Amino acid sequence: MIRLNLLTEPPRNQNTAAFLGPIVWNQKILRDRGIVVRTFYGSDPALGDCDVFAVNSKFWGGDWQANREPALALLESMYANRRVLYFDRSSTPGSVNRDVLPHVHRYLKNAVYRERGNYTRAVYNGRLFADYYHRAADVTDYAPLASPALSEAEAARIEVSWNTGLANYSLTGPRRWSWYRFLPFRALMAPPRRFIPPSGQRTVAVSCRMGSSYRHATVAHQRLRMAELLARYRTTRRVSKMAYVRELCASKIVASPFGYSEINYKDFEAFLCGAVLFKPDMSHLDTWPDYFRPDATYVAHRWDLSDVAAKIEEVLGNYDHYLEIARAGQSMYRWHTAERAGQEAFADRFATLVGPP
Repeated sequence: MIRLNLLTEPPRNQNTAAFLGPIVWNQKILRDRGIVVRTFYGSDPALGDCDVFAVNSKFWGGDWQANREPALALLESMYANRRVLYFDRSSTPGSVNRDVLPHVHRYLKNAVYRERGNYTRAVYNGRLFADYYHRAADVTDYAPLASPALSEAEAARIEVSWNTGLANYSLTGPRRWSWYRFLPFRALMAPPRRFIPPSGQRTVAVSCRMGSSYRHATVAHQRLRMAELLARYRTTRRVSKMAYVRELCASKIVASPFGYSEINYKDFEAFLCGAVLFKPDMSHLDTWPDYFRPDATYVAHRWDLSDVAAKIEEVLGNYDHYLEIARAGQSMYRWHTAERAGQEAFADRFATLVGPP
């Protein structure tokens, strides 16, 4: 039996809920794999009583420099006699905390660049798409984030864990997981059960409710341009959560531009509600589950948005054909979250990550 102690912040936000959710919900399957997970929200004398020590990077949220010394001291003390896993849950695949690399056996992110060479060069504002808009559209940030170039050996150590697509994105999902920190009942982390069939009456052509106020112009650029292109179909202004979900369920297409990261909660809401997911090309990323298969589970468009209008008209004009893409996307999401086989697949993956690199 492998004893794994997990240090994390409580599930006070969707990111951490998506990280903890599959661990909590699948704990019985994990036990069958010989893995017992204990969760800690703070310092505890029992933290070191384990075979594997894992930490969610969000535990040290905020200013890393303020937490650097105690964080590295803890990792170093654990590293001596245990396997140490560091789950970097930062919003972008480009950000890597190289300080912790010498003190962990595995460095795990929810998505990584497929071309690892991107980690060995400085990327503008720490995001490939921000770098693209800086170069191609001359968009400049007031204070771009630093993106240190890693060595090839450091880049090779970055591995994929699982992305945020294993959480419950139903209307009541966030309310349920928010209670878990106070009432640690497994049922509060249950996956979604109700999926809206892609077929049926859908009266909204395109939905894309979103914010576009970001401190970085290179991050906001794509959303601002998309809002202009979609104005002929529907406003992108935010509405109440109830109205938002109702609109998703009535939409043929749900557009999901990049935000602080490429993967957005809207991606999974689109799957849940049975719409065709319309998203910038994701082929530069390696992630798990592999939800993003162009022209199979979602419809991809170019980063320069030059084909957005034509692609939307293509989907609307041949909607019966694209319904199959909506069905495939929803089926994959359902399999990974709500079906036993998908939960077994998560347990297998977790067991592999817990083992030696």
